[in-house]
Amino acid sequence: MKKNYMSFMKCLAVAALVFIGAAQANAQLRFGVKGGFDVSSNRINKDILNANNRLGFQIGGTMELMAPIVGWGGELSVLYGHQQYDVKGLKDGNDDVSLSDYNYLRVPLNLKKKFSIMGLFGVFIQAGPYAEFKLSGGDVKGVDQQWKSKSYGMGLNAGAGVELLNHLEVGMYYRKSLTDNYGDNAHWGNIVKKRPDNWSVNLTYFF
Repeated sequence: MKKNYMSFMKCLAVAALVFIGAAQANAQLRFGVKGGFDVSSNRINKDILNANNRLGFQIGGTMELMAPIVGWGGELSVLYGHQQYDVKGLKDGNDDVSLSDYNYLRVPLNLKKKFSIMGLFGVFIQAGPYAEFKLSGGDVKGVDQQWKSKSYGMGLNAGAGVELLNHLEVGMYYRKSLTDNYGDNAHWGNIVKKRPDNWSVNLTYFF
């Protein structure tokens, strides 16, 4: 856990320094809206918990700060997300167990690099840390007990995509969780260790 925390802080420091450097270089600032959906299935535990992600989405606002000419900059977003689960074979012994849908607020801060392809369209890559705050759900409920998911998480994300017409971006991203979700619970700690890692497709429109 300490190693993951240090990795998160290093990525956060690098992304913050890029934002500061871009701001001091007469960077181009613009705002936009971002939305996306998950495209993978999340297997929480293959033996006891088998929760497949049927539908997940994120939507919110974003801010991009890019240094002119060099194509380096950063992007900060605030996204509301919903994770819906299709639960199969979820049991605690002989008792049925449910896993509630998860609502969250995610704040990614990414280092971003853009490339122009013959002046026709752009290609971008980006990576950085994110913080995640639980709004509701994500809890495991049995007949006699309930195990609540933690209210805060953090991780790393990376992605790439294309920019069209100087306003529209389409990208694919991978998120890697660095924090445990139920790790402090003696019974479930080894069953559901982390918030699911997954892929998502995002669409961003900059004004």
